[in-house]
Amino acid sequence: MKTVALLVATLLLAHHSAMACVGCRTPMVASEEPQTVMAGVAFSWSVITMLVIVIAVVSGLGWYIARTCQRIDRENAAR
Repeated sequence: MKTVALLVATLLLAHHSAMACVGCRTPMVASEEPQTVMAGVAFSWSVITMLVIVIAVVSGLGWYIARTCQRIDRENAAR
């Protein structure tokens, strides 16, 4: 396990240069490329919106499953 961790750490440190678009490198500088920055902001909000929708759906399903299990337990206890 230590060998695998060492290998992964070595590979991650060997490739320390990362490429990023102008909007990601300098998000506070809106005068250089305002369209890129605004596209990045819109992308961020779309990701947050999708995450909220997924969390709401999973929470709703969890609530429904818990309610159904409680109902079944009540019905089985009455018998």
